Amino acid sequence: MNAPNEITDLLKITSRLIGVLEREIEVLRAMQPAEIEALQQDKIALSAAYEAQIKSFAGQPEILEAVQPALRAEFEAVIGKFQSTLAANERALRATRDTSQRVLEAIAHEIDRKRRENTGYSAGGYAAAASKSASGQPVSVAIDERF
Repeated sequence: MNAPNEITDLLKITSRLIGVLEREIEVLRAMQPAEIEALQQDKIALSAAYEAQIKSFAGQPEILEAVQPALRAEFEAVIGKFQSTLAANERALRATRDTSQRVLEAIAHEIDRKRRENTGYSAGGYAAAASKSASGQPVSVAIDERF
């Protein structure tokens, strides 16, 4: 195994993965979920390549020790940036998921509230029939992917 080449390959893979993660964060913040799908194939392929490279280094600390100090410093910097970008990506994904969950819960709550509404009393003093949606008829709901 040629240590400098292996480290250089890992740097390239990691840098590309950082780019994909940063783009995904931008897309999530811009609330453009349709664009995330295009990033997924790159993210999956780069993640698999990253994992394979990291596994090949497992138990072989001499690989990193064998490279020049400048390349080792670059490697450590890129890995640090990768870890921070990965954490930011996870936060963005969680925030998007949580927002989507709250929106769906609000919609469900509103539908439930509408179904339970009482329309008042009839002329004979009896409770009037509830609206059609409360009688078990389906309620049509459209959800905009932009939130």
